[in-house]
Amino acid sequence: MTIETDYYGTIEYEPGDLITFQDGLFGFPQLHDFLPLRLSEDNDSILMLISIEEKRVVFVIINPLFLDPDYEPILTSEELSYLGVSDVGELSCYVICVVKDNYRESTVNLKCPLLIHPSTRQAIQVIMENSPYGYSHPLGSFASVANGSPVKGGEEDAGIAQESK
Repeated sequence: MTIETDYYGTIEYEPGDLITFQDGLFGFPQLHDFLPLRLSEDNDSILMLISIEEKRVVFVIINPLFLDPDYEPILTSEELSYLGVSDVGELSCYVICVVKDNYRESTVNLKCPLLIHPSTRQAIQVIMENSPYGYSHPLGSFASVANGSPVKGGEEDAGIAQESK
């Protein structure tokens, strides 16, 4: 299968490459299938999440652990069950980034993470009701970004994205 993108041209993918949000994302309930693309080879810390149903809908998502190593998403037992796991550690976690011209002014939503089951590729976006996290955290407020280095991922590859070409 292929998708034409504004950023990367024609991308080939298999149905198994897609991440499925059965309930959609907040504000986009009609969009369910997304293709994750790496921005750099062998690094899943920052991804482009491209809607298959509406190719102009693209999200930049970041693994929050690369911003805050103490970040802990808290899911209800119903949310864990929905994804077929018993512990949040079995899932890949990302947060949506609102990109600004000055990357330090870009913000991430730590209150509403995306949780992805790496094997089934089923996903959910949750609102963590009683969490200390907010909806808009500037990237510049994180030590890893404030010291002048752009957001970089570690060496771990969660295996949920394909390399952009």
